[in-house]
Amino acid sequence: MTTDKTADFERNPQYEHRLVVFYDILGWRSRIERAGNDPQKIGELRRHVLVGPRVLTAQTPSPTSDVRFSAFSDNIVISQMVSTAHAIHFLATLCSFQIGSATDGYLIRGGVTVGNLHHDAESVFGPALNRAYYLESEIADVPRIIVDENVLELCIPRPFFLVEEDGVNFIDPFTHHFVQLLQDMNMPKQAYWEHIGFPIPNGFSLKTTPREQLLRESLDAMKPVLRGPIRDKDWNKMAWLYDRIAGRLGVPLAGSYPRQRIED
Repeated sequence: MTTDKTADFERNPQYEHRLVVFYDILGWRSRIERAGNDPQKIGELRRHVLVGPRVLTAQTPSPTSDVRFSAFSDNIVISQMVSTAHAIHFLATLCSFQIGSATDGYLIRGGVTVGNLHHDAESVFGPALNRAYYLESEIADVPRIIVDENVLELCIPRPFFLVEEDGVNFIDPFTHHFVQLLQDMNMPKQAYWEHIGFPIPNGFSLKTTPREQLLRESLDAMKPVLRGPIRDKDWNKMAWLYDRIAGRLGVPLAGSYPRQRIED
């Protein structure tokens, strides 16, 4: 007798045309080592793997967005259907996730593209994933999310948080302008937090928070790592983002602090 599982195993699917992001978290191996066997620290790692996919799944512009995600350690793949509205919303949500992660001390590096992909609850692969991984591993280099040319074609008009530097396009949420955008948005209601399974915020209001606070919190989260024992290549990656934010706030750059080098 052929079961549903057998039929699913034997089916030959076609690729779908999807928008996809691949990202990982810088310094993940060190975080695992520091967590040891402490359940609270292990839970923190797990929660950060979950937060990006859950937010992107919940904050979709329409029920037909068809968001799917897969995770292996800190390697996260999220895909959804392709349209202009979906692409801009997808990037904006990644921006908010990226800046929120930085304030918690997690720096994100990734790549976004459009292309052929197979993505279901048990497997994900295809040319689009290969491309997104290439953008993350070969182009991004520092904590940023690279946006491929075929995604740019969907982003008309081009949103202000999508920038180009040295021929590379990436999202940049670490600005007063983007923080203002977050403050201007309506705070999600209790049903939203329950839907994505997050604790309901208690007493915190982004609207009344000074715009510089989120940016300063990102710097404060990076300072202990930059000042502690760190390899040059890791320091350079983190200092790129630190100096980008510090320059906008008019505070000392990463190189002004004493360093503890670890030799490669």
